[in-house]
Amino acid sequence: MTSAARARAHHLLTQDMLGYLDTVELLTNDQDTDDDTVLAVARTEVPRLIAALRGTVSGHRADASGHCTGCRTAWPCAVIDSAHTYLQDPDRIFEAHPSR
Repeated sequence: MTSAARARAHHLLTQDMLGYLDTVELLTNDQDTDDDTVLAVARTEVPRLIAALRGTVSGHRADASGHCTGCRTAWPCAVIDSAHTYLQDPDRIFEAHPSR
């Protein structure tokens, strides 16, 4: 059973990540944002996003028996499958999670 403190920490962490992503998306997609700002945001945030994705998927490699080293399920695991799917078709995230 998850404690209230752990649930609150999870909620805050999730909100922090989603807030960060929302901010980057707004600054790069808003028609009112000038090109210099978009370029500055892209130069600083795209490398961070790439590092975050690489860091996430690097813990999900196949071991010698064909299982994910992070999930211990058959590889490719759900993390790798989702990352690949969303990179190939980013709009699918809205189909999988309509509330976003």
